[in-house]
Order: sequence, then structure tokens, then C-alpha cells
Amino acid sequence: MRSVPLTLLPLLLVACERTPAAPDVIGPEFQAIRSEVTNTIDLVDDPSDCTANPRIGEILLFTGRITLAVRTTSASSGNVDVTAFATYDPAIHLVGQTSGTVWMIDAARTHPMYHDNVHGAGESFEGVTNEYYTNLSGAQLHLRNNVHLTVTGQGRIALERPLVWDCIGG
Repeated sequence: MRSVPLTLLPLLLVACERTPAAPDVIGPEFQAIRSEVTNTIDLVDDPSDCTANPRIGEILLFTGRITLAVRTTSASSGNVDVTAFATYDPAIHLVGQTSGTVWMIDAARTHPMYHDNVHGAGESFEGVTNEYYTNLSGAQLHLRNNVHLTVTGQGRIALERPLVWDCIGG
């Protein structure tokens, strides 16, 4: 058996001491967490009021499937950012409540999105939708809305634009 020289013994004991070490890295408690969820919404006879448009002049009933891809990022600060993108099924259609006119969606041009940002005690939500339709006679219809809500850190509504459809064309 080999013996350890007495001069190296104190160094060996110090090296073997079990004292906690300070962390080498100083940084945030945790990084942002990201997730994505896909949801499907089936709507039947969901009304869009186009009575103010003289070329349409009636309520149009929306029927079809919309798929939403919702992406969420949560930060260690408590901030949350949510963005959603919609894809419309090509079979989506509108039917005039009175006339029975059928409007088919142009799914290639229709891609609504919304975002919702919660930062501190405040929040900002905005949804922008542009839907494009054509009927059998070739008439074009553009339905659009832009809904917005901003809430201050004190919980007061600073800006509100409710969901109202604009019916353009026909």
C-alpha cells in the first residue's frame, strides 16, 4: 500500500470537503415556454348582418368548419403572448336568410388571425378577419371585421372596438 506524504494530506482533505458551491450561471428563473394547440370550430347558421349593404340587404348565415392553430408564449415575467391563425374549409358557405343566395368561400384568400398580449396587469387583444366569397352569378363579397380591446394595468378599458361585420360588394 502506498502512503500519502504528510505535506499532501491537508490538500487532499480540502479537496474532499463537501461545501456547497455557488451557482456558476446567473440568469432568469426559467425561459419562455412555448406551446401550440390546434382547435376546430364547426358553425351552423352563424349570422352576419349585411342588411346595411343595399346589394345584399339581408342576414347571411355562415356554415362550415374553421381550424385554428393557437401559439402561446409564456415568459417568467408573467407576460403571455397568444397568436392564432385560422384556416377555412373550402366547403364553407353563406346563405341569404331571405333570398337563399349561396355564397361560397374563397378559402385561398381567407386567413384571419388574432393576437392577445397580457403584459403585467394590462392586456391588448385584436382580431382581424377578411373573408372573401363568390356566388353563382359571379358577384364578389368581402366580409371583414377588426375587433380590438385594450385594458390598462389598472383594469380600465382604454380602447374597445366591438365585433361588427362590414359587408362590401355583392
